[in-house]
This record gives sequence, C-alpha cells and structure tokens, in this order.
Amino acid sequence: MAAKDKTSIQKPIWETVLAIAAGFSFYVLCMILPLVGPAGSRVAHAAKNQMTFLTVLAVTLALAGASVYMALRRRRREGGRLPLFCISLGVLCILFLLLTLFDGFAI
Repeated sequence: MAAKDKTSIQKPIWETVLAIAAGFSFYVLCMILPLVGPAGSRVAHAAKNQMTFLTVLAVTLALAGASVYMALRRRRREGGRLPLFCISLGVLCILFLLLTLFDGFAI
C-alpha cells in the first residue's frame, strides 16, 4: 500500500500518539494509586475513590489496547517491531485491575 493511499488513522504516528497517551495515563494511574491503598480504602468516600481509580484504569487499558491493535495491524501489513511497551502496559493494567477487584491494594 502506497503512503499516500493510507487514511489518516492508518499512519504510524497514531500508534506513537496512543502509546505516549497510554504511558502518560499509566503515570497518572500510579499517582492516584493511594486512593485505593490502605489510607484511601478506610474513608467514608472509599467507593468514589475506587470508581475514580477504575475509570483511569479503564482509560489506560483502552489506550494501550488501541495502540497494540494498531501496531499489530501495521505489523501484519508492513512488518515491523512488536509493541512491547504497550503490551506490558496492558498486562500491568490487567494486574492492577485484578488487585483492585480483590482489594489487594487495601492491605
């Protein structure tokens, strides 16, 4: 496929933009991690804290997933590298989700 035949969403820059956004979102997720930790889980508004954390977690997982999906489609079409950064972010997000759902951070 020629470069000018690509639609704007198929350009490799969007993979990079999504990967950077996923990394930034993961950074924000790590910053709000105390919301579901021991201190944040023992307050009156603990349910709101957990919903906020789960919302940011869902956004991070969606961004990482979209970046991996786009990179794998381009890799199948043109060849290229495996998107290890976003795959690892996705795995970490799934781990964080499991820990949050089973109150692993609230210990």
